[in-house]
Amino acid sequence: MAAKGQLLIVMSGDYRSKKEIAYLFVPGVGRKVVDLGENLEKAPTFKLLGNSMILGTLEVLAEAYTLAEKSGIDAENVHNLVQGEQPDSFDRAITINAEYCGNQTYYQLLGFAIDGGIKDASHIRRLTAELNSPMPAIDVAHQHLLTARAIHQSMKQEGKAVYETLDWSGIVAGTRVAAGLDGLDSNKHDSVVRED
Repeated sequence: MAAKGQLLIVMSGDYRSKKEIAYLFVPGVGRKVVDLGENLEKAPTFKLLGNSMILGTLEVLAEAYTLAEKSGIDAENVHNLVQGEQPDSFDRAITINAEYCGNQTYYQLLGFAIDGGIKDASHIRRLTAELNSPMPAIDVAHQHLLTARAIHQSMKQEGKAVYETLDWSGIVAGTRVAAGLDGLDSNKHDSVVRED
């Protein structure tokens, strides 16, 4: 990727230093610079965020391909799903739901209702139990969906829910609560900035 100038260059630190070096990297080895500010820890943290998404996706793919094999579904069919040859393709679903999680539009029913996600996760968990093909990522997702639904129902009872139905991208609430954040509203806390 570097030879083709396709890298995403992520920088943090002193502004003048970043500005001087950015011109060496783009368009030489990179296509774009993302400036994360003065805190030096932010650039390597951002890289780890990207790698965590790749690693998490690899785990889910490994679990899905294993379940497919155990259930007699050809890996080529799964690959076609991942490659976007199906109407509801994997890549499109990931992109759309990442946007929903990032801009907190999970209050709107833009994709798939959270109850549908819980139902599907329950069916997947039942199938994995029948076939002895564990999918721990789905177990955790199921827990987070239940957490999100419980938070949303509580908000509805208090008259604080913005929308009647929560989108399944609200799954982020389970992770947010576990991290000590408000489940569905990132405006209710200050961002954590480590300055050492």
